[in-house]
Amino acid sequence: MQITIKVLKGQDCTLEVSYSPQNNQAQSTECVTSQVSPTSTILEVKQQIEAELQISAANQKLLLLGRPLNNEQTIASYSNIKPGTKLNLVVMKPCLRDSILRGFRRHYPEQQAERLTNEFMADFDRKITEQSLDDLERFADSIISREAT
Repeated sequence: MQITIKVLKGQDCTLEVSYSPQNNQAQSTECVTSQVSPTSTILEVKQQIEAELQISAANQKLLLLGRPLNNEQTIASYSNIKPGTKLNLVVMKPCLRDSILRGFRRHYPEQQAERLTNEFMADFDRKITEQSLDDLERFADSIISREAT
């Protein structure tokens, strides 16, 4: 069966979920974009989507009938996923850590970029917790006033 992944404001991706008559194994066909088995988890589906559409699995939220799908559940565990089902893919904005890591990756090897990101986030968390609520409110107000102009 085919499942279509509809990216909101973006491209589509088709996944083929196929059953073998014997022992429920996935079959290969050549006319599809990606293949998954009914026992594939939603996280594995997201990884397939990441390979096809270059959207990080961590930034994906798959929706079925408006409800998010759980990463640990399998395709077969959702009885509403039938042939021709369309899942909506919401792409979430990357978090601060992902953005910092992406910046470090441009200039440093992966291991060093990871270490620098962890150090940056630890320092950032420490500095934020040192701020009073009044400090944070003033900071937010200054950002809002800059955006208004």
